[in-house]
Amino acid sequence: MMSKKYAWVMDALSKSPLSTKARAMKHFLSGKKYEVKGTIADIDAVIKCALCPNMCKFDCPVLDAEKNEATSPSGKMRIAYFIEKGLLESRDAFELMYKCCNCDACKQWCPFDFSVGDLLKGIRADIDNKPSEILKIKEELEKEHILGKKNFDMGEKKGNILYFAGCTVLSKQNEIAEAMIKIFSKANEEYALMEEWCCGSPLYNLGFLESFKKFAEHNVKKIKESGCKTVVCSCPTCTYMFKHVYPETGFKIKANVLHSSEYILSLIEEGKINVDFEGSCVYHDPCVLVRKLDVKEEPREILKKIGVALKEVYFNGKDTRCCGNGGQLGITNPSISEKIAKERLEELRSKAEYIITACPSCKTAFEENGGTAFDIAEVVAGIE
Repeated sequence: MMSKKYAWVMDALSKSPLSTKARAMKHFLSGKKYEVKGTIADIDAVIKCALCPNMCKFDCPVLDAEKNEATSPSGKMRIAYFIEKGLLESRDAFELMYKCCNCDACKQWCPFDFSVGDLLKGIRADIDNKPSEILKIKEELEKEHILGKKNFDMGEKKGNILYFAGCTVLSKQNEIAEAMIKIFSKANEEYALMEEWCCGSPLYNLGFLESFKKFAEHNVKKIKESGCKTVVCSCPTCTYMFKHVYPETGFKIKANVLHSSEYILSLIEEGKINVDFEGSCVYHDPCVLVRKLDVKEEPREILKKIGVALKEVYFNGKDTRCCGNGGQLGITNPSISEKIAKERLEELRSKAEYIITACPSCKTAFEENGGTAFDIAEVVAGIE
């Protein structure tokens, strides 16, 4: 069965003459490859994205917040093409390449299965004159090893289950780490902790590929030294990096990698923890968790099993809406991030006052904009 993302293409072609259909499909499927020598970016993909009819823009949170066609997925790709050709070197053009929350909403509609967030990584890597605020992120990470001020000391401990908290938990959401440690203790799990460095996602995402490799090397080494068989991450992005990006870039973790929701559900199903809850909440699907990791049902199963009366908004599952904090947008473009967060928060609050999510960054975005949000680990750990 054809995916709905292709339906509009077929509908348009069905009304065209046979010669047009044949020509369109030929170029659509096997158009010539475009290359620009000496670049990291996938120029062929950039051009295809730039020339697409642009159905993805109707679901792009940045475009919705900015109301500027240049910030649409194909708008950025058109500008990106001229940057890569060396025809455009303005500060505004470079800054535009960072106006993306890497939520993959565009990919939901793209006939080529492009993620504009992924395409922009190559563009950013090719930009020599990076904006100063982007360079500051790199400098902070190389100095402090996490993004944000660390105010929670994890310590080091060996065990079978390694807990990896991530930057946001260590700097802003300490209660999530406390909840996870409480869950490990309740389940009598032999858990491990390590000296954490950032998973490297901000560096990888913003085009600092060599710096990213140093962080990946450190984390792979420390994970191996922990003696763990399983790594449990509170952050979906850390999970995605360890599970997919690390091996794709030559850094293999010899342990099973799980998001906390997957791990907690297994504990409940195995009878290692028993919980009971009364009340109603609305669940927010984090973009990376549901789209990049395909984890949709696990958090809902947890909430169902502990007795939460779950409310759903219209845009749920893979049709979720971004919290605004993805892709370092909250740092690089805080005003855009705030607009996106407030719009999503209004939608969620229309269903319930209390929001449950499974991402520290999403929780932070909602709380910083006046919402009441909890990580799923907090809900489970808070019940005796």
